[in-house]
Amino acid sequence: MNNFYICRVSAFQARGNQIDIPKTVATSFFGIPLHIIEAEGNVEVALCHASDLRTFINLEIQTATNIRWSVKLNSYLAENGDKLEEGDFLLFEKIGRAFSVQCLKDNDDLYEPLFELLGKDEKHMMLTSAQSLSSPSTPSQSTFYSYLTALRTKPFLLLAGISGTGKSRIVRELAFMSCPKYLQDKDGVTPGNYCMIEVKPNWHDSTELLGYYSNISKGYQFKKFVKFLVKAKMHPEVPFFVCLDEMNLAPVEQYFAEILSILETRKHPKTDEGVDMDRIKTEVIVESKYFKSYTYKDEAGALHDRLDMTDKDWYETFFNMTMMTDQERELINGYQYSRTLQQEGLSLPDNVIIIGTVNMDETTHQFSRKVIDRAMTIEMNGGRLSNMFGGSKRLEYLPEVEQQKWQGAFKQCYVSADEVLELHPEAANDIKEKLPARLDDINKALKGTPFEVSYRVLNELVIMVGVMLDYNTEGKDIDAIINEAVDRILLMKILPRVEGDNEMFALSHAEQQKYGVKYANRLEWLLDLAPEISVTEDADADHQQTAKEKIQEMIDRLESREFTRYWP
Repeated sequence: MNNFYICRVSAFQARGNQIDIPKTVATSFFGIPLHIIEAEGNVEVALCHASDLRTFINLEIQTATNIRWSVKLNSYLAENGDKLEEGDFLLFEKIGRAFSVQCLKDNDDLYEPLFELLGKDEKHMMLTSAQSLSSPSTPSQSTFYSYLTALRTKPFLLLAGISGTGKSRIVRELAFMSCPKYLQDKDGVTPGNYCMIEVKPNWHDSTELLGYYSNISKGYQFKKFVKFLVKAKMHPEVPFFVCLDEMNLAPVEQYFAEILSILETRKHPKTDEGVDMDRIKTEVIVESKYFKSYTYKDEAGALHDRLDMTDKDWYETFFNMTMMTDQERELINGYQYSRTLQQEGLSLPDNVIIIGTVNMDETTHQFSRKVIDRAMTIEMNGGRLSNMFGGSKRLEYLPEVEQQKWQGAFKQCYVSADEVLELHPEAANDIKEKLPARLDDINKALKGTPFEVSYRVLNELVIMVGVMLDYNTEGKDIDAIINEAVDRILLMKILPRVEGDNEMFALSHAEQQKYGVKYANRLEWLLDLAPEISVTEDADADHQQTAKEKIQEMIDRLESREFTRYWP
């Protein structure tokens, strides 16, 4: 069933007339031997255009870390009435040992003839790929829609709720669904793209996560978290999940401070050709000097420096190569000449997703507003107990085709609001006019409290709208999408910061006169501003309130206890 490959043409690719195809696709789909990619030798591929399946040419392409289709591809497409343009979908289909190619515009007349040639499953796969999501189902009907939209907005998520609601289990499920065969364990217990880190109450700095330099061993002590980041770096096409279990047993703003700051440095890197929209880089999280300081003992016990270690050598140092599958060893051999760890240090890979599970009770620390402001939050309370049955089936590896679709589902496209405006020009005016106005109204209701929102919340609200536009297979209008995004931003970013007593939320007569409102308190004003959202009866809705429901719960708590907060 895996007989075609679709990639979306970015503005960078259209300007450069060059398409980069991931190494895993080059080896598995185009059948190019890994040793040719490593040697960066050119190869020839027999290619025809989809409009003429009888006339083939041999097109030479360049191999590097990825496969690069040069300007010759654009010239060939132009001869057949196609051209690389931003937003197009480039479709490659296998025809025996050769391939056909066609640029798909956003036009049903071009899609439908191809759909008729494909079976039902392939048609569905093609639709989801054309939405640039590679999602296994229509996202609005998916159990994991809330998690996907949050994680594609920002790769740091807090799952909050009482013990036993399946918070850490969700992280494992996401890892199982997206884990490729070469990273799967034989027992089917722990996916290779999953790392559980149990937070201890005595953590008061970052050494348990990021490591430290030891004067005794004269080398850097690398911790489980850093080793896992190196592993993720070696497999850039696969999402890697870090589960920080019981994250608030220790003060998060103390042991997690560096990572919180690093997350705010995410951006698309610049290259000689322009901005690379397919990658996201951060500042360095472990400096290169600590990789250079690595030493080993010889048989006589003498210490020696290892200044020539490649990224592959580091991977072999951290992980047992004999326990890896042949395919994984073959894949990481492509990094044998790279020394980015010793030359540049370790950044936070853009395929790493950090999810913290938290219980809000007397045994844990409260979150500071700084932490909540930098995370997405989903509260998991009140699930139907009957949904437990059958849940174990989600802790199993999926067929390869399903894995590949889930791997693409976590890909992050945006780090700034401007990128959303550029890629969704049809919605740009509505976004620029309506989203700041909605947050300005919320800030009026919260005026004089420490809970007013800033540019960061607006930026992430715009990104969430962009993600929902990408998911929009049902043809929702922009106002419906904006309402849904505002509802989720209230739940995930704004309300978790809100707490106080009657005095905190009181509205003076002067304020009521100034703004022309007659609310008893600020929460009632906020309740009126929250959008009307209808929740579908699916498994995901078990754990999800609307913002209106949550605010009403907080108002009821304020009336009964004279104090309220987001957390139960």
